[in-house]
Amino acid sequence: MVDFALHNAPPTCPPFPMPRLFVVMTLLAAFICGAFEGVAQENVMDSDPLMARKRLVYSMIGPYGGLSSSNQGGTFFTACNCEFTGGAGANLVGGIVFERLTRSRITWGATLGYDNRSITAAFQEVEGVIQRSPSTGREYTVPITFRNEAVTSIQLITAMPYVKYHLMDWVFVRGGPSVSYIFNSTVKHTKELLSETVSFPTGEIARVSLPGTDQKSVVLEDGPIPQINPLQVGLTAAVGLEFHIGKRFLLAPIAQFTFPFTTISGRGDGFTIRSFQLLFEGRWIL
Repeated sequence: MVDFALHNAPPTCPPFPMPRLFVVMTLLAAFICGAFEGVAQENVMDSDPLMARKRLVYSMIGPYGGLSSSNQGGTFFTACNCEFTGGAGANLVGGIVFERLTRSRITWGATLGYDNRSITAAFQEVEGVIQRSPSTGREYTVPITFRNEAVTSIQLITAMPYVKYHLMDWVFVRGGPSVSYIFNSTVKHTKELLSETVSFPTGEIARVSLPGTDQKSVVLEDGPIPQINPLQVGLTAAVGLEFHIGKRFLLAPIAQFTFPFTTISGRGDGFTIRSFQLLFEGRWIL
């Protein structure tokens, strides 16, 4: 009679806090893999000593969601030909994920989700504005400080097929192309008066106001982004951890970066919005 070997499940790892930065997680994952590769075990679907080990093969599906930090690349111009750079913002993302394991450490997967990338960019400028002296009625060109702010937002549906590789049973990296469609976009350019008073060449000091209004700011543009490119293509890379919750559920914190190849609008110079995401995935074994 042949005794069948009993293979223990992989040892349970202590909770591991998710780093904030993508690079830190990548370096830490590589270190853990190198340190423990010699003791890591594989799940097996049979234990016949006369046959090669085979990894479990199954499919998983579930939701994901988290926070996204958006950063502007290139330059964007508003209707008044004002140049905005360095925009940034925080947004929410969410969707569904599907994975199919193979008999190796490689997993095939895909995500389909909603992505909102909203950024705010601003700059100050000093303009020479014609103001009338209250006492003499004479007009002078005086320097006045303004703040220009542009809030740009795009809403996308994004599909991303990817390949995932397990450095260990609970540490992985993944990457793939991302294809997005912009179904909604807005840009709002606001000009705000910062100077409270102005000094005339005569020494007279008077309060400053915007022509035709008693408000301190005026909206110069508010509507869809012009000359938009609705189809967006990019490359996404991620690193994450996997924790088994029970027998059929996995929880995965993930740090993910999306680098776009396609510009958002023709009214700009290399205008893109990059995205760094901190996500939580929940996957059920089918």
